[in-house]
Amino acid sequence: MKAPRCLPLAFFASLWVVGFTARAEDADRFRPYLRFHSGDVEPLWGVDDHWSFSLGANFNRHLGAELTLDFYEQDERREPIGTLGELSAWNLVPYVRLRYPLLGDRLVPYVLAGIGPSFLQINDRKPPAFGKEVDIEGLTFAGGVGVGLEYFIADNVTFGIEGKYLWVAPIEGRVEGVTYDVDVSAAMFTFGLRVYFDENSPRPLPREESRWPNRFYFGWRVGGFVMTDTDWTSGVSWTAEPSAKGQVNQTGGLALGADFGEHWGVELTADSLEPSLRLSGLGTFGEYGMGAVLAHLRLRHPLGRGKWVPYLMAGAGITYAEFNDTKPPGAGLRVKSKDIYPAFGAGAGVEYFVVRNFSLNADARWLYTWDHAIKIDGRLDGTGDFSAFQFNLGFRVYLFDF
Repeated sequence: MKAPRCLPLAFFASLWVVGFTARAEDADRFRPYLRFHSGDVEPLWGVDDHWSFSLGANFNRHLGAELTLDFYEQDERREPIGTLGELSAWNLVPYVRLRYPLLGDRLVPYVLAGIGPSFLQINDRKPPAFGKEVDIEGLTFAGGVGVGLEYFIADNVTFGIEGKYLWVAPIEGRVEGVTYDVDVSAAMFTFGLRVYFDENSPRPLPREESRWPNRFYFGWRVGGFVMTDTDWTSGVSWTAEPSAKGQVNQTGGLALGADFGEHWGVELTADSLEPSLRLSGLGTFGEYGMGAVLAHLRLRHPLGRGKWVPYLMAGAGITYAEFNDTKPPGAGLRVKSKDIYPAFGAGAGVEYFVVRNFSLNADARWLYTWDHAIKIDGRLDGTGDFSAFQFNLGFRVYLFDF
């Protein structure tokens, strides 16, 4: 799955300023956490679509461990052929983390090291590889070492930066009967949030306070989508992507939002969808990447003490879409399909508050975007609409009250 483009580094960096006005510090006890980081700057040295997700715990003031999933892609080249395609790497590595809190336990430098399995696979072949035997897939192992720095912006939320080198043992690839070593080892630089599942000084849920606060949050989610209408225009249809499970395609998204009082809120979402395209009489000839950015109004209804919060949401925005990753049946086709289109979305969900400022959520939404145009020289010129049912699991981190 291609990861959604993460929010700009400038946004996360601004959280350092928030930390200066919040009561926040580390703790000397067992503390489990969730961590989400992005490698948004790494395409500068050839590492694409990198995201990193961890579950871990601090055992005490200085020692901790985490299980980290790093996913990224690199272009795979083989001379004299050229770029064969994109090589994806899934790395599931347990790390030991050594920490040394400073500045009143608010600033925490750390080092980490670990080793674990890695799965590599070639996908999205490029035109130079069409019609050629390419076999690059296998299970290997990876070892990572690195350093990081995190700053507590709340007593259970940190903003952090991390640099590490992930050495991935080469696997044997085969191109046109010739074998060679495939190496996706890479230097990584990521930034993001770590959220601890407890607070140093537990605070009441908003419903238990005398006044329900306004709150700003960041959210992340991952899930799937099923197209509710696969016909685009005469002769062209959307079909499941190569990585789909049956008709369930992969999707992911980010959100920035604010809750106003007890019941109302707004949320800006950014989602990534990438179905394949099929041409009648020819077959699957490429992929259609879409980034949907919508502004939603959220109606919330806290239950009981406010641990469970069902909600409805609806909104409008835009979808940026473009044809990409031509498949072998599309070799030689001149396809023009790249533009910005209107979009509408509506759905419902529920979130469960683990602590006052961190919730897990599940939602289901319908996306509708229209007037998408495609032109294939010598074959067709038409427009049509796209709609899909999305379902996601994720989390929201409530960063500050206002």
